[in-house]
Amino acid sequence: MRLPGGRGGGLVGSVTALVERQGADVVFGEAPEEDQTHLVGVYLRPEARGVGVAEKLLWAAVDWSWSLPEPVVRRVRLYVHERNARAAALYRKAAFQPTGRTLPVEGEPGAVEQEYEMRRPSVCAGDLGPLGP
Repeated sequence: MRLPGGRGGGLVGSVTALVERQGADVVFGEAPEEDQTHLVGVYLRPEARGVGVAEKLLWAAVDWSWSLPEPVVRRVRLYVHERNARAAALYRKAAFQPTGRTLPVEGEPGAVEQEYEMRRPSVCAGDLGPLGP
């Protein structure tokens, strides 16, 4: 991806999407009540921040999640530190909504990570096969 001004073309960011199966062991947060993906490790190089790359990266992870034939992912979630207002604003701009669930931050008494989610639409591109939904 090229950054504004023609810069770039190399790796400017990354995100990891972990598949979490309903009823599986807890890796982080609460046990999954449905099949979902969990976005972790969202990172952008400094020169890629504030120019729309992060939203595209998040949407690529969401699109990938919806495209999985098995399991059929019903939601995508992530956590953000309560004091990371910039990241929280990015997630809301990318259509993630706070769930109200929180987790304590290890080593920071009183601090919490807030859960955000995006629910799978009733029909999405991943549902469209040769005969439609």
